[in-house]
Amino acid sequence: MKKFLMAMIAGCLLMNSAQAIDSRVENAVQWACEIAEDETHGYSQGAENATALNPYTGSREGPDYDCSSLVYHAFNHGGFNIIDNWHKNPKYVNRYNGRQYSGDADTIWDDLSVDSGWVKYSWNEIKDNLQRGDILCRPQFHVAIYIGDGKTVEARGVNNPTGRGRYETGDQGGEIDFYEAQGRGWTEVYRYVGGN
Repeated sequence: MKKFLMAMIAGCLLMNSAQAIDSRVENAVQWACEIAEDETHGYSQGAENATALNPYTGSREGPDYDCSSLVYHAFNHGGFNIIDNWHKNPKYVNRYNGRQYSGDADTIWDDLSVDSGWVKYSWNEIKDNLQRGDILCRPQFHVAIYIGDGKTVEARGVNNPTGRGRYETGDQGGEIDFYEAQGRGWTEVYRYVGGN
């Protein structure tokens, strides 16, 4: 199934040639898709955040990721300063005493918008005109990357719709995968429109 979906994703690279995509955004999308394809990468909020109910192992900074760390690392890999910006964000020290390498769903906009070229839209304003590389967000809860053709790439955790995830390093099924974008409760969309 994943091989079929990746062929579909590769096909959507040119799905809307009228909309040029910044090479850094495309690199971020491709990196996140490769992580989703590689089952050595699963979901974790980090062993430091583990509880009896959520016995996470490993790190959220790779090889496992949570929803926000996946987005931070993808766009950092693409060439944006999002992780450096997080390290300058007062929440980096105030919330985590500088111990969480990448930020959360509710800090992504702060860390993107430091650099020019990013625009924030409400979900209702743009939900019918999503573009590849858009970041779909419900601050305080969840974040994903839109890849085109109605799909996202995202880290959804062990309680994902496939029901096969486990609290172990690596993906036991659906922990980092491709999902439908619509009907998910998103409230904001962050889009890179150029600059820097």
